[in-house]
Amino acid sequence: MKQTIDLGLVETGELTKIFDVIWMLRMEGTAIPGVIAHCAHGRRVWTISTDELSVVINGDSASFTGAYLIPLTILANAGRQNAANGDITLTVEGDVITAHSSLGKQTATCSMVAIPPTPSVKWSPSRASATLGGSNLKWTFFSGANAPFEAGLSGDDEDVSSPDHFTVEIRNGVFQAYSDWTSAKLYPMRGTTSAETSGTAVVNVDPDFLAVIFQCVDSDSTWTISFDSSEPHHIELRSDTYHIIAKMTKVPVVELHERVLRVLEHEKFEHQTTESGLIGVRLDGVTVSFDFFQRESDETPMVRLSTIITRDCNESAELLREINCHNQGGSVVRLWYADGAVTSAIDLFPDNLHSLANRLRHLVREAGRLRGVLEPFAAEDALPARRTRRRRRPSTVERQPEVWD
Repeated sequence: MKQTIDLGLVETGELTKIFDVIWMLRMEGTAIPGVIAHCAHGRRVWTISTDELSVVINGDSASFTGAYLIPLTILANAGRQNAANGDITLTVEGDVITAHSSLGKQTATCSMVAIPPTPSVKWSPSRASATLGGSNLKWTFFSGANAPFEAGLSGDDEDVSSPDHFTVEIRNGVFQAYSDWTSAKLYPMRGTTSAETSGTAVVNVDPDFLAVIFQCVDSDSTWTISFDSSEPHHIELRSDTYHIIAKMTKVPVVELHERVLRVLEHEKFEHQTTESGLIGVRLDGVTVSFDFFQRESDETPMVRLSTIITRDCNESAELLREINCHNQGGSVVRLWYADGAVTSAIDLFPDNLHSLANRLRHLVREAGRLRGVLEPFAAEDALPARRTRRRRRPSTVERQPEVWD
């Protein structure tokens, strides 16, 4: 006889919170296999996750073992606004889940899954936080980041003219959100409120994050929002009921990194990524590293494709002359000497990413040719050490990623 697992009585308020999240994902066209329910510390816990968003909802008291992937329909039918069936009791028997309500019962298949790990973000001393009421939090986002009242009335293409991000900031007892709508022939906006703050940080955020705020943040609870300017990949929101982690910040270098990976996968290049994000590609026996930077002048992101031409070479006059001659010839491949190695590289900006595959192949071909040209000069006697009264700056060495151990 199959054992019946009682997930407990789920009241309307708890169901509504779950429905608001899954409805938000449906409106965005994001598919998820279901909602995971398990029990922790005497409370029912609901986990809803995508590649960019993790939402954990702490429910009422419950006592059961295991974790269950529940179909969306079971929860949506009970949790949608004005649902007539009210509270429900959920039971699992084998691979069937039943929602018992005052109107009857609904059944669907479900599956037992592993208990999901507790979501977390990497802690760092530069992570800032602001604690404030839910009403203040929602009002600040609405006032500083939501579309202006006049948006869409000018007849222009809204997708083209709308800003691709808004900015949130924590500083000195203040939390604020602001956005610039001048590209839509409107005006900048800023919403500011007082908060209990720790640290200072500023991040740019994808407008899709507004749906998370408006669907999940309840006005009566106290919320803590935190993020990190130096590692601006995750925004964390916490209340007594919710724990939300959203990877919805707009980081140009990170977005470029993701685009590069998509190109490499599409072109089927052999590649690996290190924990630090460095990408290594192996093509025709040549290892090429992909390093990501942001120009200080205008903060434009760029990716540098580089490979070492020759190692353990002498800094001879002939070698340096050949390097300078090559660089002055107008080639897209640049050369430099540092600490006994000659490196070749090509820099690419986001607008030129369509040529990534061709540039990579060109760099590899040039590496083979230049190796034959430069190695004889690298064996020449090194220049005598230059005497200088000034202290020399330590050189930064471009090194290949050891991604194939």
